[in-house]
Amino acid sequence: MRKNKKVDTSFKKTSLNDKLNKKTDFKIYELILFGFFIIIVSVFLTVIVVHDLNGNSTDKSKSKISLSDNELTEFEEVYNLINDSYYKDVDKEQLINGAINGMLSSLDDPHTNYFSEQEAETFNEVMNGSYKGIGAEISIDKNGNIFILSVFKNSPAFEVGLKFNDIITEVNGKSTKGLTTTEVVSLIKDENVSKAHIKINRNGEMLEFDVERRNVVIESVESKVLTKNNKKIGYVMVNNFANNTYEQFRIHVEDMEKENIEGLIIDVRGNSGGYLHSVTNMINMFLQKGKVIYQIADKKTTYKYTATTNESRNYPVAVLVNKASASASEILAISLKESYDAFVVGTYTYGKGTVQTTKDLSTGGMIKYTIQKWLSPKGNWINETGVEPTHIVELSKEYENNPTIENDNQLQKALDLVSNK
Repeated sequence: MRKNKKVDTSFKKTSLNDKLNKKTDFKIYELILFGFFIIIVSVFLTVIVVHDLNGNSTDKSKSKISLSDNELTEFEEVYNLINDSYYKDVDKEQLINGAINGMLSSLDDPHTNYFSEQEAETFNEVMNGSYKGIGAEISIDKNGNIFILSVFKNSPAFEVGLKFNDIITEVNGKSTKGLTTTEVVSLIKDENVSKAHIKINRNGEMLEFDVERRNVVIESVESKVLTKNNKKIGYVMVNNFANNTYEQFRIHVEDMEKENIEGLIIDVRGNSGGYLHSVTNMINMFLQKGKVIYQIADKKTTYKYTATTNESRNYPVAVLVNKASASASEILAISLKESYDAFVVGTYTYGKGTVQTTKDLSTGGMIKYTIQKWLSPKGNWINETGVEPTHIVELSKEYENNPTIENDNQLQKALDLVSNK
């Protein structure tokens, strides 16, 4: 039986020269899910079994809620009425899914979602590092627009030119107005068409793309040693925080340290986040034992999570961020800012200060729901405001027109800061 996984969802990144500016995460509420004749009760980030930050599971008290006979009867009456008397045939599975989605929608939380069995499979594939699709991550804004959060390097979406913040208006001839992200994903993955035909609104310009679906391998980490002021500075770009990202990150950092780097730049622009345990382990590499990594608050208590190893580093660090840096990326930025005195360069981040977890359902589906909020080491909550950079730098037009390392003024600012410290 698969255990619940603490995750933290938001954005992702592309290539070193081509998309250095693009980077953009999941966690215990009580949810009642009815599948016909079934009631499943979960608790928000920690559902019966919770993974602590070291990956250990601990039993939690189970708080079960029972629906009254009248409430169950009313649900069954409506279900049977639609099945028996609606003017056209209905999909029974779709009715149940609609009931579940309606329940989750009532929470008014864009990060709480229901996944069908197929969508759950895709979600887990992405978080494990590969999946079949077009290679783009989508979200929904407060106005109900479906937009692209991130585009994976060397994916079909990347190859045709889809970009962060593109608003998806239509998929395969169907308008996305009023649809959930789950429904849009289903349209994109429709196997009845050879390619996904996607219409988007890019700053008022309407564009159309035919995007193939194929296996997309997500590269979590890339690195390079740069030189500034006669100093070797390590540069590592983190695309997302998947299950294996920490291991990749450690290998890249240690390889650059063998080249005697004197500082490090961590680029999470466009990185929407991922697993909490992954970013926690990465931060643990830098902080002295006992330093606060972040705080987690539930309905009753606030917990402080601190560095647990004797490992630490003392060279200067800068974190590159933008509006598409979210969740785990924001945890990385503000934790190193407040507990390591790192520079944070770029623009205000996305502003996602909540934690989600996933729960597998007996039907094969899955829910992702918010269970807690996270706070910075100093107790700041960045939800809907974002992480404030130590140095606010807007990306230059020169880089947008000619994306090279030399034209990346945010990266150049970080190099100046790290090499002169």
